[in-house]
Amino acid sequence: MLTGIIGNPISHSLSPIIHSHWMRQHSIKSSYNIYQVEKDELTNFIKQLYNNNIKGLNVTIPYKRDIMPYLNEIDEEASALGAVNTIKVGENNKLYGFNTDAYGFMKHLTNSVTNWKEKKGAIVVIGAGGASRAVVWSFLKEKKYDIRIINRNEERARILINDMKKLFPQANIIFNNDINHALINASLLVNCSSLGMIGQPKLKINLELMNRNSIVYDIVYSPLRTELLKKAKDLNFVAVDGLGMLLNQAAPAFEMWFNKKVIVNELLRKKVVAHLERI
Repeated sequence: MLTGIIGNPISHSLSPIIHSHWMRQHSIKSSYNIYQVEKDELTNFIKQLYNNNIKGLNVTIPYKRDIMPYLNEIDEEASALGAVNTIKVGENNKLYGFNTDAYGFMKHLTNSVTNWKEKKGAIVVIGAGGASRAVVWSFLKEKKYDIRIINRNEERARILINDMKKLFPQANIIFNNDINHALINASLLVNCSSLGMIGQPKLKINLELMNRNSIVYDIVYSPLRTELLKKAKDLNFVAVDGLGMLLNQAAPAFEMWFNKKVIVNELLRKKVVAHLERI
């Protein structure tokens, strides 16, 4: 039985380290492989999953949406988010699609900041892509309805807002093209953009406009300690890096493939951090 991750490009993926760690813990004789598939190869690859003994698959950029028409069943969360990041292969090549990104984000946030729900003030989300959808969805499920979206592409942001308001009509989600204005009276900021990532422009932002003792979460984990998180620390805010989201979204995928309970702990985190430091 094989598992793996499909995407393009995909060589940078940390998922093999995470899943191989759990396989060793549970003495599972399997392997987690990287499948870099070109778009014109996607159909044939998906059709051959069962025959190639691939029983589970993670999905990343650019196929989280493209993969959906090939699936027999898609769970409620993945349907709402319009993206699948996990596939379970059943008998006769029956394919089941799931999305564990929202779970991974909320699990990590709650573990890192147990009292985050008590914070008074708006939530600001930077970005309007797939990660942003998962983050906004997870807040709305927790009945946190006061959300401000920052994105360079206004049209994309408004599509996200409209999609979420259809699911949560009571939500007060607004678009704001001035990032610093959006931070006024905010208590929680989540960066879901690539800004601040290695090789990308820095995020120009004035965190001092936020409420005191705010929370700043950056889903970027390369570098692990971004400039945004350094600024948050300097203000004595709670600063949360993005590696925990990656680790926690992987756990339910492993569990559904192998029917084994796994935990995200410091040992696993140190193993992944060590790999990042070698890159």
